[in-house]
Amino acid sequence: MNRLFEFAFIDRAYRFKAYSLSGTIALICALVGRFSLNRDEKVILRMMAIVVCSLVTLFMLRYIFARKASAPEVSAPAMPSLRYLALAIAVVLSGFLGISAQPKIVSRVQAAIINQRLQKAVSSLEPDKAARLPNTQLKSRFQKVTSIADTSIQYKIPASPDVVEKLKNNLGGTLNAVSPGQEDVRRSGVTAFVALVAYARANNVLLAVNVPTILLPHGETGNSLVSQVPLKNGAGWWQGSPQGNTIIAMPTPISEPVFPISHSSAVFSGVNFNAFGSGRPFVGTDNESQVAVMNATIQAASQKLDSIVWMDIKFQNSRIIYDGGPLYLGNVAFENCQFQFGSDPESQKVLAEIRGAANQPVTIASGL
Repeated sequence: MNRLFEFAFIDRAYRFKAYSLSGTIALICALVGRFSLNRDEKVILRMMAIVVCSLVTLFMLRYIFARKASAPEVSAPAMPSLRYLALAIAVVLSGFLGISAQPKIVSRVQAAIINQRLQKAVSSLEPDKAARLPNTQLKSRFQKVTSIADTSIQYKIPASPDVVEKLKNNLGGTLNAVSPGQEDVRRSGVTAFVALVAYARANNVLLAVNVPTILLPHGETGNSLVSQVPLKNGAGWWQGSPQGNTIIAMPTPISEPVFPISHSSAVFSGVNFNAFGSGRPFVGTDNESQVAVMNATIQAASQKLDSIVWMDIKFQNSRIIYDGGPLYLGNVAFENCQFQFGSDPESQKVLAEIRGAANQPVTIASGL
């Protein structure tokens, strides 16, 4: 009890060390949790409290049981020093919390990190050099691009469109230089290319001014009856809930898409679709728009694949239409579907790959 009393009221130097080290370590953990692990603010505050309490308790126990019972030294720092340190920690913490409360500032920091990673990827995938790399090294670089794109989409981190375009060009050039026999490497590269195109389109939405994120509430069933939602000369991001949302197409207007999109950029993430036998398309585009559909199951629809990025999609009991236009399929499965494909070589090649997969997901990009 005497040692505990000394720690709490007498030995100011030891308390100074315990509190300053505990606060510094907690602050470092908070910064890592926020900017590297993208943890929620409430989680970070709870973590900081646990870290500070645990460390101070350990310092106290060490003082009680490990130090010699001797009178505290007179050379303890003066109270003003302790006050200045506490003030500095408070300023840093308040600044950190202010940053976490301002998504725009956090977004700029994250965007700078993503831009740096993209620039490195651009340099690492110069077609003349990258095509001569060993298979394992080239595959690793493709996988890094996939990781950057997936992370940026998940956390809605914007980047420089010019850098994304440069990386897309280098990636496509490298893929075209890879020999046909390197199937595993090519598959990894096509996966990276489709993911990067999806991110480029999502990036257009993120960079647009005053773009709404349309959150679809789950409600009792997660279903929403929709007739038609056109988008013209704009941008939008439709986001489903973690429990899953399904857009149910109303029977009219017959054969017209539920989401007709023209001269616009649009992302649909976690939004399922069911046409209930009406044969209505989920999304329609004028081929001049930038559209990406991700993480969804599409049922009983009549859907054209051209010019839309499809990522992590399952088509069920649907009529699939493709006429040889730009095609981006990333981990897309077709179950019990009918295919209406053109007679051109590209359409027939894609159809053969889909049928050869036997209901398993495929990843295909036209022109590669």
